[in-house]
Amino acid sequence: MRGLEGKRALVTGAGRNRGIGRAIALRLAQEGADVGVTGYPRDPATFPDHERAMGWRGAASVAAEIEGLGRRALAVEGDVSDPDDVADMVERVRAALGGLDVLVNNAALPSEAGAATILDMDEALWFRTVDVNLNGLYLVTSNAGRVMRDQGTGGVIVNISSLAGRMGLPAYGAYTATKWAMIGLTQQLALELAGDRIRVNCVCPGSTDTDMMDGTFRRSAELAGRDFDTWKQRTAASVPWGRQGLPEEQAAAVAFLASDDASYITGQTINVDGGLRMD
Repeated sequence: MRGLEGKRALVTGAGRNRGIGRAIALRLAQEGADVGVTGYPRDPATFPDHERAMGWRGAASVAAEIEGLGRRALAVEGDVSDPDDVADMVERVRAALGGLDVLVNNAALPSEAGAATILDMDEALWFRTVDVNLNGLYLVTSNAGRVMRDQGTGGVIVNISSLAGRMGLPAYGAYTATKWAMIGLTQQLALELAGDRIRVNCVCPGSTDTDMMDGTFRRSAELAGRDFDTWKQRTAASVPWGRQGLPEEQAAAVAFLASDDASYITGQTINVDGGLRMD
């Protein structure tokens, strides 16, 4: 892809081994970008079995993989809903990489999707999900966007929404509401930042084979009185392509939107979902 060689990128929510954020960070590095990655601090005791078995270190492990590809990298732990954490992580990445050209807003909470309806969900979880998924998007974008604007050389922002941002889904808590809001904010930002030559687009992943999606399947299956494997297979069968997506397929769409090959694309939202929705 044209135009990613030597670019400086920041990818939030990139601390999981089976996550879309990691796949995005690695794909940008493969295309020649230097990449800063962030992750929320997690207790290693809470890591899934496969991460513990490999000695996973969160965002630090992703940064090591990026360096293994011959690119510069920086891992920063922090909470995207905390203004001080966000200001620190953006400044550290800017200083380490010498600037910032690409921002991928991937950090998100699943809001215990699949577990309870709006009337029955935990109120604190609603507000925490809005804080991370929407307020966090605002905080990271405003800090990183000012860096891009002040550089005067343009930039790219790609927001990671969800198919849940295209359609109402029962028992998805605040996840659906925040992912819908992300699409509207993408359009607003595209208009506001066009004069600074900062393109802003959005990707809506469909069901993707990640730990986060597996958690949603488990909760949905329990709520419906089904077993996990049957529920997961049923979801895959409902996709015209006949399977779940891979994190790397989401990353490919992001890399395209970040590249010069997408130089005339802004304010758009692209579904990467195997044909499940076509709006």
